Amino acid sequence: MLSPLLSQRELSVFSTSYSAAEQAFLGAVSALGPLARARALPYVGRGPADEALATQQVWIGDPEARQVLVLLSAVHGVEGFCGSAVQQDLVRRLSSGQITLPPGLAVLLVHGVNPWGFAWCRRVDEQGIDVNRNFVDFSQPLPDNPGYRELAQALVPTEAEPDAELLVRNEQQLMAYLQQHGQFDYELAVSGGQYEFADGLFYGGQGKSQARLNLEQVLQELDCAARDVAVIDLHTGLGPYGHGELICDHPLASPGLATAQHWYGDAVTIPAGGDSCSVPKTGLVDYAFHQVMGPRSCYVTLEFGTYPIAELLRCLREDHRVRKPGQQAASNESERVRLQLLKQFYPAQPQWQTLVLLRGRQVIQLACQGLMNG
Repeated sequence: MLSPLLSQRELSVFSTSYSAAEQAFLGAVSALGPLARARALPYVGRGPADEALATQQVWIGDPEARQVLVLLSAVHGVEGFCGSAVQQDLVRRLSSGQITLPPGLAVLLVHGVNPWGFAWCRRVDEQGIDVNRNFVDFSQPLPDNPGYRELAQALVPTEAEPDAELLVRNEQQLMAYLQQHGQFDYELAVSGGQYEFADGLFYGGQGKSQARLNLEQVLQELDCAARDVAVIDLHTGLGPYGHGELICDHPLASPGLATAQHWYGDAVTIPAGGDSCSVPKTGLVDYAFHQVMGPRSCYVTLEFGTYPIAELLRCLREDHRVRKPGQQAASNESERVRLQLLKQFYPAQPQWQTLVLLRGRQVIQLACQGLMNG
């Protein structure tokens, strides 16, 4: 009998709640002793058990290091169960001596970027904002998405309890749009980002979210212009089950894209080039880093696939229809939708968890090699 690739202890980095994930993460960090410096970035709001929420910022290694690996988790709340596990796995391996940081390299972990969504098992924050569509200039006219406007009522009906006939008509409208415009343009309309329908999918907001304000503070302190930085933003939901796709949203022909391709090779996919599981989007966190990164830095999204995109969109549509922005009293329906969304973005199966950790370790190693070797 072959032994498992990873032990039960290694897989125990996956948690079942935001509070458990944060506690386990901070416990692992404490084992690093003086090598790590942690602080909590406050977040207004409470979790479902009335727990306090925070984004945890941890620096590991030399504070003056010129090369920095950055790992972000839970930009999309519920996706944090995966991201937190990858972060905790790295910390455990460092504290046990399995791996060591080379001189000149430090690690910055930002745990729970959107802690409200993490705690409540939603992709969005307490305002219904998709943090990964929120990084736009709100002093300028907001991006327009006529495709979403056309589909808004079909995607998330405004009726509290739409009848079966209406739901059938909505599905017919969506299928007609898909057949007319094709899969790429359909996904672009639905998920590219919109700033008009606050109860809708992929809503970028009308102002800066709490998560954005905290990340901007982190970014300012990081001083990317003076360092070589490798950002790995951990996400789930798109692509084949367990596959970890490296998505790069740096502009075509940019130094950032060239750096990503140099470090990660042919595994890099490019939404703007049409070869990614993701379509181009507005308001990504990436763009804030792009503006301040030097030519030997890059930002990639490590996206772990779960279930087919049609099922993902169905779950999100139901989530937005049943669970409106803000904290609400639990009901049988909202709990059913919560568990459905949790499974969609975090398949708590050993095979999937093993794929995540092994790929996470590989990508972290490639990033560190790229930073140190140029």
